[in-house]
Amino acid sequence: MSARQLDKKRPDPAASASAYSWYVLGVLGCVSLANYYDRNLISILVEPIKRDLQLSDAQIGLLSGFAFALAYSVFGIPVARLADRYGRTRILSLALAVWSAMTVLTGRTAGFLTMLLARAGVAMGEAGGLPATHALVADYFGPERRGTALSVIGVCGALGASLAIAGGGLINDWRGWRTAFLLGGIVGLALAIVLWSTVSEPVAAPVNATQKDNRRASLTSTVRTLWGRRSYLHLCVGLAICAVGAYGQFAWTPTFLMRSYHLSTAQVGGYYSAAVGPATLVSIFLGGVLNDWLLKRRKSAPLWILAVTFGVTVPASLLFLLVHHLPLALSMVVVTTVLGSLWIGPAYALVQSLSGPALRATAAAIFMMVVNIVGLGLGPYLTGLLSDALAARFGDQSLALSLSVVTTMSALGVIHFVMAMRTVEADMAEGEGTSLPQ
Repeated sequence: MSARQLDKKRPDPAASASAYSWYVLGVLGCVSLANYYDRNLISILVEPIKRDLQLSDAQIGLLSGFAFALAYSVFGIPVARLADRYGRTRILSLALAVWSAMTVLTGRTAGFLTMLLARAGVAMGEAGGLPATHALVADYFGPERRGTALSVIGVCGALGASLAIAGGGLINDWRGWRTAFLLGGIVGLALAIVLWSTVSEPVAAPVNATQKDNRRASLTSTVRTLWGRRSYLHLCVGLAICAVGAYGQFAWTPTFLMRSYHLSTAQVGGYYSAAVGPATLVSIFLGGVLNDWLLKRRKSAPLWILAVTFGVTVPASLLFLLVHHLPLALSMVVVTTVLGSLWIGPAYALVQSLSGPALRATAAAIFMMVVNIVGLGLGPYLTGLLSDALAARFGDQSLALSLSVVTTMSALGVIHFVMAMRTVEADMAEGEGTSLPQ
């Protein structure tokens, strides 16, 4: 089906009751929850998986980081191109079904290789998840509400990650780590049916002839044009650098708490989710609201939010890793979570504003590819690799030292956010109507 034919079949959400747009946002929020639950479940189950399958920290780092990020990045852009051209709802439904089925298979693995393949399968499916989700949200909600709406998606993702930590730990103690993967996959398959059956393809805005040409442009032309918007380039590079520390810390913090404070998976799941869960939900939503409020006054507001929060997060994270006092450490988790989650709504909304209507999913996929292949790909793996190297000398403290080194990398990303402020206003205006060379 061509893009022109697809446009004729889409109902205009502006002509529908506003309640339907919020219903769509609710369904997409559930998809985001399932996405982050399936992706992050492995982080609370490191110790039982490592024990049962006899894996090293470096292998765990590959499973939770590089293997996932590589498959996610390879498939992200092609799937997003399909979503932009042939229908975001249908592609998202199929992607959800794929990653849910592969989550079920993750619970059936018997060794490192089979789990590596299963995790790659989850990543292949999830490659079509967030880009299409963000594009749908941007289609249903205008710029004045987009930051808030995308922050809702971020909140649901954070809820899914917290549920993976708390629920995964409890399920592991109850029925083992394999059951945690099985239940997550079954829920996702049911949600795919709901999404396919009840969410329509929207019309985000009138699409002029230039924007239709943009939709049909080659991938090379698309990348060249997006990369030519300097604020988009700096946003991608800056967040990729910051994500090395952020993903490394997120993937290994539960294990750090177990080793440093001698806690069980259920204890860490309870303590950590209680500290991180509410703080993350409030912070992500607040970031979206703050973005929409500040954007009325300054176009560079999203970049200011990113620069300030990541700049302050580094010393707060180091304090969390080095205090050696559980109540204080958990208190610092709340601080670092609030600071480290404000960026989500502003960054996602800025990507959509810089891309324009015809390239929403593709721009989101390129952004996520860069962030994930650098941040998710290197963060957990480098943390595990450095921890292994330091273990002979520092024992259980090797992971804390490794996390401290990786976390400081986030400071370098702030430089790119400041540089992006120079061109962001012009780039946002360009994104609405610039043609792409064929």
